[in-house]
Formats: sequence, structure tokens, C-alpha cells
Amino acid sequence: MLDQLTYEDFKDEIGKTFVLEGAGGRVEMELIGARLSPYPSLPARRRAFAILFVTPPTPILDNQMYNIRHPKKGLMEGVFITPVVPAMQDIEKLNGKRVYEAVFN
Repeated sequence: MLDQLTYEDFKDEIGKTFVLEGAGGRVEMELIGARLSPYPSLPARRRAFAILFVTPPTPILDNQMYNIRHPKKGLMEGVFITPVVPAMQDIEKLNGKRVYEAVFN
């Protein structure tokens, strides 16, 4: 399923809640962004894209694969999530929330 996901599957879901499932339990996260790669992709391949989520300050999530429940697509198994540092101007607005990214090539 992951190889069939595209930017279009996420661009209209910004602001919606997704559920991350891992060994430590479930965490609700809000999709705050989706962006296309500025680099061209190989012919017959989807264009690379990334999605950004915010979560509560705890628990802190490690770099690893998680299952994520998409509001419309259902369960997405084995999505690699990594924490990212927000831009300086966004840190105060986040109120301690954490930012995570998943990249699809």
C-alpha cells in the first residue's frame, strides 16, 4: 500500500487527526503539512513527497517504523517516522508539541 500513496492522498487531510500505532501504544497526531519534493522523479514513479505531523510533548517517538491510520485510506503499515526540528519562528506556536516527518520516495 505505501508504494501507492501519493501527495494527493494527504494534501486535503491537513488539520485532520491520524493515529500512530507502535510498540508503546497509540498516539494521536495532527497532519500539519504535505509537500512535494522539488526534485524530479524517475519516469513511471510517483513524485517524492513528505508529510509533517505534530504530537503532544509526550511520549517522545523514536526514529522507527510505525503503523498509521489514515482517515480515509485506513491502516498504513510500516511508515518510517523521524523527529524534525521546527523552524525558529514556529517553536513558540507549537507550545511544546513535537514535530515528526515521513518521507515517501
